[in-house]
Amino acid sequence: MTCFRGNREEFYGEVLLLDNRKLTLTVEQGIKRSSKAASVLQLVFVELGVVEVQFFGLKFCDNRQQTLWLDPSKTLSQHKELAGPPYIFYFGVKFYIEDPSKLNEETTRRQFYLQLCQDVRRGRLSCSGHLRAQLCALMLQGEKKMYGIIFLS
Repeated sequence: MTCFRGNREEFYGEVLLLDNRKLTLTVEQGIKRSSKAASVLQLVFVELGVVEVQFFGLKFCDNRQQTLWLDPSKTLSQHKELAGPPYIFYFGVKFYIEDPSKLNEETTRRQFYLQLCQDVRRGRLSCSGHLRAQLCALMLQGEKKMYGIIFLS
């Protein structure tokens, strides 16, 4: 009874971006289970306007709650650990550059900034309480400038 199995190429997923937006992935966008993972990554790069792509990747959690990086050279169906549907991916910085001033694009710097903010807030970057407070204050100042937030005193 094949009528209840569904289409093996059918695909539905989401990419959670660093700015907390979600990018929905569907067959209508040309994403299928036989698509290369690189095509999903390319959709994200286009959405964000990222040009310096070598620093970024997509992560996912397997059934054992282990975080793995999506291999762009493999198809989605070749990632046997991929749990879903729906398939949930997390966009993030995969490789940090030693000197951030060497980043050419503002969009790349913004994604690095968002990743660092997320890592500091979630305690993934170990630092002293004093340094953490300073970093949080700087993040608030950066968001104030970025979003034009005006604090009334």
